[in-house]
Amino acid sequence: MGLSIWAMARKYPLWGVIGFVGIIFIHETGHAVAIRAKGLRAGVMVFIPFVGGAVTLKDQPRSAYDDAQIGLAGPVAGTFASLVFLQMYKWTGHPMYLAIAAAGFFVNLINLLPIGMLDGGRISAAVTKWMWVIGGGILIYKVVKQPNPVLLVIIALVALQVYLSILREKDDKAFYDVTISQRVFIGIAYFALVIFLGHQTYVNMLKAAALAK
Repeated sequence: MGLSIWAMARKYPLWGVIGFVGIIFIHETGHAVAIRAKGLRAGVMVFIPFVGGAVTLKDQPRSAYDDAQIGLAGPVAGTFASLVFLQMYKWTGHPMYLAIAAAGFFVNLINLLPIGMLDGGRISAAVTKWMWVIGGGILIYKVVKQPNPVLLVIIALVALQVYLSILREKDDKAFYDVTISQRVFIGIAYFALVIFLGHQTYVNMLKAAALAK
């Protein structure tokens, strides 16, 4: 966490970076709480400068439904943390709080892309794995439009994870046994969160940009 703050503070204001990393911390804590609630063991929390963070798992989820709930817990917690900063902006009028809130909404929204390694990939597996095709298509489009070696590595990792998921489905079919009601619940929660975060990101980034002029 300290390394992330130091690295990003070389490019952005320190207190804004601390607030943003705080949102990531709350996001990852949401995952950790959900992991514990499922009777599983959470590992260490890792922060990656300019990328985000992750909580490792010592035990694997018992079903895709459990995995989806763990995946949802992070963005939900991160969204509430971003709303706190948005409220602080409304109370004080300080543009830094608005910038932190907008960045928080954005990073939680990106995390919901239906891509294997992101929260959205874990969540969408409980709805339909065809959503991974959409996520993969977005990645490929970005690589074609803006060639980037990092994106190529991400695509390779996503392809590997999809392949491993196919193997797992053959070896452990029970993992992907999700009832219709569970699919509907996860689907509604996922798309409601995407719509809310999309709206908040758009509105607050416009406000932050206008204040920066």
